Amino acid sequence: MEDRKLNLTLVLANDLKKSRFTGSMHVYVVVFISGDKDQKQRSSTDKQGDSNPTWNVPMKFVIDEEVSVSTLVVKIKAEGMFGGKNLGEVHVPVKELLEGFKGNGNAAQTVSYEVLRKPSGNRMGF
Repeated sequence: MEDRKLNLTLVLANDLKKSRFTGSMHVYVVVFISGDKDQKQRSSTDKQGDSNPTWNVPMKFVIDEEVSVSTLVVKIKAEGMFGGKNLGEVHVPVKELLEGFKGNGNAAQTVSYEVLRKPSGNRMGF
C-alpha cells in the first residue's frame, strides 16, 4: 500500500491545570505516531500563554496505510528544573484524521480534543 502524508498544525490548548503553585508555566508539546517514535516532533515553548498556550506549529508525518490503525499522541509538557513535567495527553486515532481527507488530499479540517491527565484519564483542558 501507499504511504499517506498527514500535515497538521497544532494551534493551542485551553485551561490547562497549573503544574506549580506560583509563577507561569512554559508549555510545549511532543507529538508522535504510536509505534513510530522516529517521527517524534516538538513544538517551541510558549513562555507567555501560561495555562492557555499557543503554538501554531505545522507538523508533517508519513503514515503507512497498513499502520493507519495507529494513534497520534500529543504530550503536553511544562518546562521544569528537572526536565519536562507532564501536564496531559491527547490520543487521536490516525484513521479518524485520514478519513476527513479522502478527496484530493488538499482539504483542511479543524478538530478539537480534550486533554487527559495520566494515569487517571481525568479531563484537563481542550
